[in-house]
Amino acid sequence: MTRNRTAAYINKFRAIEAPNGYKFDLANYLYNPSYDYNYPSFVKMTDETETTQTFRRVYYFKYWDGTGEYKAEEYTREKNGGDWQVVKNRTETVLEQSNRYNVKKLLTFCN
Repeated sequence: MTRNRTAAYINKFRAIEAPNGYKFDLANYLYNPSYDYNYPSFVKMTDETETTQTFRRVYYFKYWDGTGEYKAEEYTREKNGGDWQVVKNRTETVLEQSNRYNVKKLLTFCN
């Protein structure tokens, strides 16, 4: 899939009020070349200590054979390490299998 970078599409996602404090991951959707960011995703900071921050990201991943999965990943990063850095303690959980991306379905996993 080619990423839709039109202003109308991006503004639609920026206007979505995701439940439980999740926010549209705009920077990664626009600039990160990884296939993990081909579809819009939502991210939330779940824990913060003096030195680290823990995030939870909910996203959709489509495989080359047409199958896909809704996934949740949790990772920890250094608090003052900058915006782009290597993360630690990354775990990934498959939430549901699906062949099509659906924003409403993705938002149901934002808990």
